[in-house]
Amino acid sequence: MDTTEWEAAGIYDPASPLAPERRALLEYLSARGASLEEMVEAAAVGRLPAVAGDLVSDDQATETVEELAARCGASTDMVRRVLVGVGPSVEEGGQVLSSLDALIAAFIRGVALMGERPTLAFTRTIGAAATSVAEAAVALFYAQLGPGTGREGDSELERAYMAERAFLAFSVVPEALSRALVAQFHRATVRATIARGWGEHGLGPESETVALGFVDLVGSTAWAASLDLREQSLALSRFESAAWSTAVLAGGRVVKLIGDEVFFAAPSLDAGCATAIQIVAAAAEDPVLPPARGSVGWGLATAREGDYFGPLVNLVSRLVKTAAPGSVVVGEDSIGALSAGRFDVRPLGPHRLRGLEAPVATFEVSNHRAD
Repeated sequence: MDTTEWEAAGIYDPASPLAPERRALLEYLSARGASLEEMVEAAAVGRLPAVAGDLVSDDQATETVEELAARCGASTDMVRRVLVGVGPSVEEGGQVLSSLDALIAAFIRGVALMGERPTLAFTRTIGAAATSVAEAAVALFYAQLGPGTGREGDSELERAYMAERAFLAFSVVPEALSRALVAQFHRATVRATIARGWGEHGLGPESETVALGFVDLVGSTAWAASLDLREQSLALSRFESAAWSTAVLAGGRVVKLIGDEVFFAAPSLDAGCATAIQIVAAAAEDPVLPPARGSVGWGLATAREGDYFGPLVNLVSRLVKTAAPGSVVVGEDSIGALSAGRFDVRPLGPHRLRGLEAPVATFEVSNHRAD
């Protein structure tokens, strides 16, 4: 094969000791349909083997934002707002995937039903979720198959094969995510109906009666400094996994992970306390993790975009700092919502919390132990 174009573009040097390896890769990518421009752009940022993964997708047609807007019957400004909300913003005249027309069509339907501002806020939630899934998939690939793992391949061509296999493996994720989303939508609908009420007994459009809890790792800064990054990452993954499964099995969910802290919701104070106690116990049983502590509260909170806001959140997030390592605390305003005999409760006395004028009486909650 004539290598003149590759040499002129600066992606192939016949005098290099690695020339045979680079030539094999370029021949493979060219046979798969990669253009010279694509290969030059990828080589400039050190991801030439990854082009093989890009080529696996059969849905790479692009067009300008203006063309996409005209085809969808929407204004260019609206399309740009949607793209910024979901993630792939573009410059004037830049190219976007033509397949994003489905997103624009869904946005238009949402606006007709609920208005542009709330629909745009929901679009940002979709974008954040999609970004998290994509970033997690890439992080998983590099952690298990990337440089330094011993499994990345000995040549550029082998790494190209690996990129192809990784993309093919990821290609099943959208369908799996779609099915999971439908299942979660049903679960969320049932939960919200119970938590918010309906009709004359409703709590308002954004209010819920819910148990909220925080569990964090004690002394995590010093702990992290004592470990290499891989060991720390694996330990935090176990902590997050324990929190996720515990919350789900108790009928709740993890709202978000904040570094070394888990924020979760539960359908009752009993379920919230059981969740916090079990997460704390999981950290204690782990051979690497530092001890954890938790706090739980029950009451009204504002639900928005999958998160919670309001005084209850502020209170519980500050209460967790008063808990001793290995313990779970509840404030005086919530303790009465516990079922009698379900837990052992020990008064801890009042604590002054930032932002609150009056001290808050706290109680340690633990699993009930028979005499």
